[in-house]
Amino acid sequence: MPPFLLLTCLFITGTSVSPVALDPCSAYISLNEPWRNTDHQLDESQGPPLCDNHVNGEWYHFTGMAGDAMPTFCIPENHCGTHAPVWLNGSHPLESDGIVQRQACASFNGNCCLWNTTVEVKACPGGYYVYRLTKPSVCFHVYCGHFYDICDEDCHGSCSDTSECTCAPGTVLGPDRQTCFDENECEQNNGGCSEICVNLKNSYRCECGVGRVLRSDGKTCEDIEGCHNNNGGCSHSCLGSEKGYQCECPRGLVLSEDNHTCQVPVLCKSNAIEVNIPRELVGGLELFLTNTSCRGVSNGTHVNILFSLKTCGTVVDLRFR
Repeated sequence: MPPFLLLTCLFITGTSVSPVALDPCSAYISLNEPWRNTDHQLDESQGPPLCDNHVNGEWYHFTGMAGDAMPTFCIPENHCGTHAPVWLNGSHPLESDGIVQRQACASFNGNCCLWNTTVEVKACPGGYYVYRLTKPSVCFHVYCGHFYDICDEDCHGSCSDTSECTCAPGTVLGPDRQTCFDENECEQNNGGCSEICVNLKNSYRCECGVGRVLRSDGKTCEDIEGCHNNNGGCSHSCLGSEKGYQCECPRGLVLSEDNHTCQVPVLCKSNAIEVNIPRELVGGLELFLTNTSCRGVSNGTHVNILFSLKTCGTVVDLRFR
């Protein structure tokens, strides 16, 4: 089916013009690139990481070598042709549910949901899905597609005499009565996790916040008691003392609000942002923002990046406390 770009039609009756919304199940843009599939690992020797900066609030359908639908489990970084692959953090709806909202997460640096946004999903007659995808605020993010198991090919279960598919543990039967979709265990009682539940392919795992670790039950969390345990949860140096421990950062970095993670100091001004990074931390790398024309300038000891809030693709998020 060729892609459709217009989602509304105008019907002229007399002197009035009435917009009529089209069903997104028949008015969508196809995403069929092979590199978009979860099985595709990024190889920068064959080209730079890709970005979905052309995606901008239209309805999309995954097809061809891209996959059947979006994955509903955490995808490791450097997959789907990019650094930060985007997956659907929630189950696919039923046809009777109509259009529903779901969270979409980008995985990077060991965090399955380092960045997130809200997308819309609809189950269509015929057993496929369409998605209204928002434009990522930064690169490199790509919405992933995934091939799900089909009953008459590789269900890891059995097809009974009544042609009913039996899906493997951790999966549920889709609306087409053939496809086995991943079951999101985190949607039920947070998977039994006391803090963070991360959905995986046919499974899930529990995680803890910064400065805390999982107990032996794999579900509840406890405070880290010292530097001997996972470096105290510190991203860099951990210093023990009689009263406990504290995290410290190398010269040029500062502790973030969680008191465990070191980050580059960022100076926010009324109309600009300034970042100064010690040259020794940069080495021979060249620093630039998503907009590659916005580059760092070295003064010998530091690399300075100074840019206006109205340039370099900056997105301003106003929050009032």
